[in-house]
Amino acid sequence: RTSLPRKAVVSTQSTGGPSYWCSSTEVAESCEATAFCQENIWLQKTDEKEVGNYVTCKACMWVFEKVESYILTEENEEKVLAWASKICDHIPESYNETCRSLISDYGKQAIQTLADKVGPAVVCKALGQCTASTELLSYPKSDTCSTCRSTMAEIKGQNTEFFSWWQNACGDVANTLECVKISETAQLLNQAILNDSICEQMEMC
Repeated sequence: RTSLPRKAVVSTQSTGGPSYWCSSTEVAESCEATAFCQENIWLQKTDEKEVGNYVTCKACMWVFEKVESYILTEENEEKVLAWASKICDHIPESYNETCRSLISDYGKQAIQTLADKVGPAVVCKALGQCTASTELLSYPKSDTCSTCRSTMAEIKGQNTEFFSWWQNACGDVANTLECVKISETAQLLNQAILNDSICEQMEMC
């Protein structure tokens, strides 16, 4: 690492050390500390941010891969198509049968095509969790484990609040039982994915 700058060493007590020398480029230049700050402070902060971005991106893609693999099973495809067929009840009656026939004949093909074209990478980019640069990053587990665990803990907390709100909101809809059933299924899927060993499963710990 770059050694402490000469002027900064002289003024350590009066200026508060690196937190002051590296508070801005102007201060760093006046203390002849630019090289020190770049290597020891600013670069480290950038690395920490990049690790956080990497963890968030990889987690997003991993989760959507799991969701995709869950949906793309024979049993769950049928559930998705059954749900889609209900939409046909809310369009003009003269088109009901045509709507159901389209879903019956082309529904599975449409799901597979959608999955092929809108994969996890596309979804996570659209959600702002990934960029072209973060997808190319790679870090050792020693750099990602702590960030992964804290990020997952935060997400779990947010999801707990969301599912609590969802189930309470079911009391305000027409089909309360169906709403609760769907929310409970989604919650079970969420718990299965965000389990205690998720960081190990994502190979970040």
